[in-house]
Amino acid sequence: MVVERWRSISSGESVVSLHQSIHSGMGANLVGDECSFRVWAPNAIAVSVCIWQDEWMSQVALAPEPSNPSYWSVDVANVAAGQPYQFSIINKGGDPANPGGILTRVDAYARQVESAEDNARGIIVDWQQEWSEFATPKFADLIVYEAHVGSFAGLNDHLNISTYATFADFETKLGYIRELGFNALQLLPTEQVDGIDGEGYGATNLFAPHNGYGTPADLRSLVDAAHRHGLAVIFDVVYHHASTSHNHYWQYDGNTSDGGGIYFEDPFHYEPARDEDGRSFAHWKSEVQNFLLDHARMLLNEYRGDGLRFDMAHSLTWECTQHIITGLRENPYWRDKYLIAEWTSEQQDRWGTVIRELGFNAVWGMSDPFAFLRAVNGENTIDQLKSFIGWRGLDRSWNFIRYLLGSHDRIADSQSGKQPENRYFVELCGGRDNWYARAKARLGWALNVAMPGTPMLFMGSECHHWGYWWPNPDGNLATSEHRFDWAIAGDPIGISMRNLVKDINWVRWHNPALRSDTLQFIHEDLTNTVLAFKRWHEGGNIVVVVVNLSDRQWQEHDYGIHIDGEIGQWSEIFNSQSPQYDGWNDSGNYEHNLQIQVDEKLYINLPKWSILIFRKQ
Repeated sequence: MVVERWRSISSGESVVSLHQSIHSGMGANLVGDECSFRVWAPNAIAVSVCIWQDEWMSQVALAPEPSNPSYWSVDVANVAAGQPYQFSIINKGGDPANPGGILTRVDAYARQVESAEDNARGIIVDWQQEWSEFATPKFADLIVYEAHVGSFAGLNDHLNISTYATFADFETKLGYIRELGFNALQLLPTEQVDGIDGEGYGATNLFAPHNGYGTPADLRSLVDAAHRHGLAVIFDVVYHHASTSHNHYWQYDGNTSDGGGIYFEDPFHYEPARDEDGRSFAHWKSEVQNFLLDHARMLLNEYRGDGLRFDMAHSLTWECTQHIITGLRENPYWRDKYLIAEWTSEQQDRWGTVIRELGFNAVWGMSDPFAFLRAVNGENTIDQLKSFIGWRGLDRSWNFIRYLLGSHDRIADSQSGKQPENRYFVELCGGRDNWYARAKARLGWALNVAMPGTPMLFMGSECHHWGYWWPNPDGNLATSEHRFDWAIAGDPIGISMRNLVKDINWVRWHNPALRSDTLQFIHEDLTNTVLAFKRWHEGGNIVVVVVNLSDRQWQEHDYGIHIDGEIGQWSEIFNSQSPQYDGWNDSGNYEHNLQIQVDEKLYINLPKWSILIFRKQ
């Protein structure tokens, strides 16, 4: 039986309820055994939905909506989750590649697809489920681990996967991430892409998870398990472009004057705009803006996301981004979700506006890894350090995502090793077999955690991973394998760095001063390349961070740091050259009672290439 009814709800409108569908009802939405189908097809003269049950297929006509004939809809009874479906669209002017004018299309909003192939079908999904109790952490408390689902598990572990990991495989590694002291997991894009895997930045189907990773239920299970481990989940979203191959939105309801179709047409250029990764969406169109907003709503509602990271947010129009953020913030349940903008460092003067006017919570500090590498290489070291220790005039320190050891962009090499500047930080400094390189990497993460901002670490950096990262076997003549290597994570070098990551994360948790909006540079030694800064919390927690970027060291408590106004006893709470991290015994001030002397200086041992943290008792 077919039940038809007209919808008064327009694309992009929302129902503010945590336990109802937050999007406007586009695509296939199952309630009980009835499924509503709704599609945007302004160039169509007829639309029908083909639904399969076993080998039988039924076809039901959709009707244009009186309030907006660009949208077609129908409600169909006796439908169940798991059934494949497709839309059949007859275009007003036919299609050059299909003279009969009948276009077979996967649902633009399909929550699940069979594959990235052009003839793939959507799968009807029931997204309702019971969720574990979890509250998104306060923004100031976040410490983020960035990871790629397909390449994080399976290499030299008990899984021994030859291709790519699934959501279920990744789920087995959540304890590892939590034990390192992280409380947030940022996943690289999980949407359906062309090919067996890839970084994920260019979806063929934006609303569907990668079928190689698993089903929507598998992804929901991963998020729920992360929450049970105490990990918030931040999704990486790509709204500036779609895939260059098997793009399921291309010429969606037939050819149009510019060639790209309704999701890509540009009123000013015949060819749709394109960036290095794919065809840019038509961000100027309200229907496309609603399409992207609906995707963001889906991730926060159906997958209980705790935040979104907008890839290349500067590539969207200001109006489109504002439409998405405003639409999300209309829901009171989502005002505690962490929204991050990757915004070009060439427009740092706009970062404040990105936060205050667009409504993002944080910007992605894209220039930090370069500045830190220059600092450890001796290029205007003190000035380089001071250039990124701070939060660039933003209102709060958590308005800034910090990753001194690099993110996926800095570490991924898409050219089989021909991008030598794209490497794990330890590799850029001499390799994991080089003690100085390891010391600099240790110093880098400890500084990342101790300075203002939201710390973020890319997978593998916590164990001095060698080389570069790439999710698939590539053409490198030395080795084609560049996934996360669990043998490296468990060897002595890897364990020492993991010890440091775990301990410095613990230091941040137990010292609110390191999560505050405070910073004062108290010591600059240009001759010896030593910098110190103070951070404090209104509750009385006061810490001093000392950074030594040189081969010089002091082992007789003979290096003085001037700490004005903080008379009293101090203790060392962290030393990146401790023996459990690959340093040496008695390198610092462990269990030594430190007092401010009459000259208002704190005299300490200061090892080479180190970061030390002291707390006032």
